[in-house]
Amino acid sequence: MYTTPVIFNNFNTQYSINKIQNVNEPHELVKNFCKSFILPDEKINHAQFNENLAAKIASYKEKSIKPVTDMLKTAKKENDITAGLFLLNRIIDAGAKGVQHTYPVISKFNYHESHNVQVMLAGIYRKTLVPDGFGPLMTMFLKNSQHPQQIPFDPNEEIGGAILEYLRTKSALNNYQS
Repeated sequence: MYTTPVIFNNFNTQYSINKIQNVNEPHELVKNFCKSFILPDEKINHAQFNENLAAKIASYKEKSIKPVTDMLKTAKKENDITAGLFLLNRIIDAGAKGVQHTYPVISKFNYHESHNVQVMLAGIYRKTLVPDGFGPLMTMFLKNSQHPQQIPFDPNEEIGGAILEYLRTKSALNNYQS
C-alpha cells in the first residue's frame, strides 16, 4: 500500500489570516453602527444612521443575527436598543431566515416605554408573525391609546399595522383552508 504525503504549503497564508479576522467583523460593525445611530427628536422625526454600514451588516444575513442579538442582550440605553432592533428589521428585509428565533432576546423590550423601541418591535413582529408577539402589541397599543403622544410620531400607526397583519394572516388561514 502506498500513501501520498500531504504538504501544507499554504497553511499560514494571508488569506487564511484574513478569514480568521473576518469572524469578528459583524460584531465590530454592529458596535460602530450603534455609535453612529441618532434617535428621532422634536425637530427630526426619523432616526439618523450610516446607511452603508446598515446595508453591510444586513448583507451578512444569518451571520449578522448573532452579533445583533449579543448586543441586545446587554443593551440598556434606548439608543442601543433601537439601533439593534432596527438592524434586525434590516436583516429580515435582506432575506435572512431564522430571525423569529430571536424572540427570547427581544421580548424583554416588549413593555418598554420608548416609542422608538415599540415601533421597531412592531416592525419585527409584523414581518416574523411570532405568535407570542400579538399580546405585547395589543398592550402597547392600548397603553399608547390611553396616553397619546404625537411627538415626533405616533407609534400606534406601526403597532396597529402589525396587529392588522396578525389578524389578516389568521383570517386568511381560517378562510382559505383546503
